[in-house]
Amino acid sequence: MTATATERLVTWASRAIERRVSRRGFLARTTLVGTAVSAVGWDFIVRPGSAYAWVCGEGASCYSGWTAMCCSINGGINQCPPGSFAGGWWKAEGASLCGGSARYYVDCQAECVDCGCGGGHFCEEGCWSCRPHCADGGCDRRRVCHTVFRYGQCNRHRECSGPVMCRAISCTPPWEWAECSTAAATSQATVSHSAPCLPGWTAINERYTKLGSQGSILGATVGPEVTGAFGRMQRYVNGRMYSSTETGPHYLTGEVLRCYLALTESASPLRLPITDSHQLLGAGGDLVLGSTAAFERGDIYQRHGAPAFALWGAVDARYQSAGGPRGPLGFPTATVSPTSDGSGEFATFDNGAIYLQGGGHPYVLPGAIAAKYADLGAVDGPLGYPTSDATDATDAVGNERSLVNFTNGVVAEANGAAYGVWGAIYAAWVEQGGAAGVLGFPVSDVTTEGELDQCTFEYGTVTVDDDTGEVTTTLDPGAPGSD
Repeated sequence: MTATATERLVTWASRAIERRVSRRGFLARTTLVGTAVSAVGWDFIVRPGSAYAWVCGEGASCYSGWTAMCCSINGGINQCPPGSFAGGWWKAEGASLCGGSARYYVDCQAECVDCGCGGGHFCEEGCWSCRPHCADGGCDRRRVCHTVFRYGQCNRHRECSGPVMCRAISCTPPWEWAECSTAAATSQATVSHSAPCLPGWTAINERYTKLGSQGSILGATVGPEVTGAFGRMQRYVNGRMYSSTETGPHYLTGEVLRCYLALTESASPLRLPITDSHQLLGAGGDLVLGSTAAFERGDIYQRHGAPAFALWGAVDARYQSAGGPRGPLGFPTATVSPTSDGSGEFATFDNGAIYLQGGGHPYVLPGAIAAKYADLGAVDGPLGYPTSDATDATDAVGNERSLVNFTNGVVAEANGAAYGVWGAIYAAWVEQGGAAGVLGFPVSDVTTEGELDQCTFEYGTVTVDDDTGEVTTTLDPGAPGSD
């Protein structure tokens, strides 16, 4: 079989490169040369040294001949900018950025806009999706959109491209997160190249690399690590990661992250995360209820499809002891907040609320009782703060209801309806035995008409004259214990 012109070209090129640039070690003898030839043709063969210098060289000035890091021209984002695509890659061994492991460089090729390559591999400059210029990225002032060259291991179906726009950096092989082959290219010439917008090798970057770098749930890095109120933080396209010596590195995404950001991150009462944000599954493990993350001093919870809310301190501890999102309260519907009088805290949930006063015990108010308490003004209303969780009580004939005691009264519930009793009427009800006495449970709130306050119970009514303070109890005929 007669060798084709391309095969003869590849064989000749690989031998020539072995003689001329083998010290650089950046091309496999045949495999990668075939890729490079298919992408750049005679430009690669005639000028391999100069082409290589354009793509990866020393120096950080615009006049040194090197290509800029993508994060320097892409808002700090370490990935190919809009209008470009991964065209090829090479690596440097022993890079400090990657903890001594290989560091990968991905060439981001400019797109060709409104024109083709006319049978060649590169479009005319007037069609490039970028313009040649010098980067302005702190110390990285290297060239942008200048080098008409392509290695060719990535996106090989895209035969037509513009010049190299910039370089993205990764500690994870590019074939694991981009459409690239494993055909290897190695050079140590750029092992020290960096930019202010690239992260260094830290506990956060090590965790990020184990997750898969750009191929992970977090996507590309955005700028370098920064110091927060506590610990360190790294931004990504799809999340953030936080770390300290005590907590280790943990990432947050989605609604959980949005809630944390709204609370000013580690400066919030939550401090730093101690888990990643993750799915919260139902008891059977096959139903996704939502998302959550744990922090040094609290938790963030998100019901699927809803915003996330944060709990901390005694409120969060009480919520967890009550079963958390899988318990009767369901998910939070608000972040922990101070009560209106400033002396307590509370949080609301799908099916209830938790209140505490000062440093006291936090009490759980179930569904209808919590709703009634809110309707009556909560801590600003006549009841004051709760002084018990919901307890079951039984009247004189065996009817059972749930009730919560408050500083100045009680709220009782049955069959989804709840009623509040307070003040002098509450005192009279208690004096006559409460729910187990002759009046039984309340079946209305305290109402006011003129100078009279009144409340209806199962077996009678209690009326209070506000002017005289006179309390009148009227029992229904046949009330338990009445003769």
